[in-house]
Amino acid sequence: MKRLWIAAGLLVLLLAAALVNAWNIDRLTGGLLDTLEQAEALAEAADWAQAADLTRQARDRWQRSAGYLCAVLPHEDTDQIASGFETVLELLARQDSGEYASASAALMARLGLLAEMEQPTLKNIL
Repeated sequence: MKRLWIAAGLLVLLLAAALVNAWNIDRLTGGLLDTLEQAEALAEAADWAQAADLTRQARDRWQRSAGYLCAVLPHEDTDQIASGFETVLELLARQDSGEYASASAALMARLGLLAEMEQPTLKNIL
């Protein structure tokens, strides 16, 4: 009977860790998406410098969490997002509105999918 309780306790602990992880990633990506949306609005208004500053802030926030993210997410996903930030920053520096809008949308879509794939939904479990 003792083994059953230990196994049940471990299962509850793992479930709690998975839920906390999903919450952390959702909170991080939500903040990044908000910042990138603000940067996109600034770029549309031709305020390229401020848009680049906000994008750098978002990238720095992503990089500060890189150790944790690399431990809990596939490296391919984290690498794509990191390179997406660099691409977006390069396009902001060139003030290329067409390509910037496309690259920014792709980066935001990846961040959104990242948060979605960590949510404990039936789709993700099956």
